Amino acid sequence: MGLNEVFASAMQGAAAKGTELLAKPVEIGFRGLNQGGWELVSGLKEMSLGCPVSFSRDVEGSGMLMLTKGHAALMAELMIGNEPGDLPADLSAMQLTAAAEVLSQMVAAMGEGMGRASRRTILASAGEPGDMSGDAIVAAAKGLVREDRVAVADCTLRIGQHPVGRIALVVPGSMASALAVEKAESAVASAPEMILGSAQAAGAGGRTSVQPVQFGTFQAPSGVQAPPEGNLDLLMDVPLDITVELGRATRRVRDVLGLSPGSIVELSKLAGEPVDLLVNGRPIAKGEVVVIDENFAVRIIEILSREDRIAGGL
Repeated sequence: MGLNEVFASAMQGAAAKGTELLAKPVEIGFRGLNQGGWELVSGLKEMSLGCPVSFSRDVEGSGMLMLTKGHAALMAELMIGNEPGDLPADLSAMQLTAAAEVLSQMVAAMGEGMGRASRRTILASAGEPGDMSGDAIVAAAKGLVREDRVAVADCTLRIGQHPVGRIALVVPGSMASALAVEKAESAVASAPEMILGSAQAAGAGGRTSVQPVQFGTFQAPSGVQAPPEGNLDLLMDVPLDITVELGRATRRVRDVLGLSPGSIVELSKLAGEPVDLLVNGRPIAKGEVVVIDENFAVRIIEILSREDRIAGGL
């Protein structure tokens, strides 16, 4: 598969994740991959938001995802449940936080799409996006890529019925060259089929006599004893994390972003209801909260049954 198809698959994955997160159609139209010097990036000075991107595993490299602040703000508003009538003109601090979460997940999906198309395992992660434009965004990209040659995936971006914008991914030229090399199939997958049997036993008609394989019996060396079954002594010093869960709550992103000192979060449990005791994140018992020498503690009042522990994953 060619480089254009690989990067088109990456953008397709990002668009699908964006649609899932924003509950609006996110369309990323891949216009092509351009390779060359930094003059290619100079044409992206209209972009006003830069998001560092890092690729690892089978292909490594650092680059930058570029878009406009207006489209980043639109992503943020839709993420927190708002429905702006027009494309936002600026990006607030709260919107930047929400946009960072959207872009992080879209970049991760971008790596998955790139990996599928190139038959590789590619992990992609996003850093903190920054408000920048003009020469500043080009300089920031240079600081991440650190190569003289770059590859630029130039795309259109449309969210819902809002105006079409632009989004671009800038990566090192060496990364594009690595992706251009067709990955060889594994030796196991490409190995010719093997037929067990004696070639000399082939008779008339080319038939091969196949006989069951017989294995000898192996004896343990003298003086070596097998460890007794059910011996847990080797596990007794393994540390386990014990957590007491007072309760849980589910809130929308807009509610979480609105939390401040003095905010109250209502939990699922009633006052006086037993708390859950978890071992390595798995429920194992219930108890009541007590105070011992000014420290909180939990008095066990119920050990969960085998069925309940299995249902809880323990």
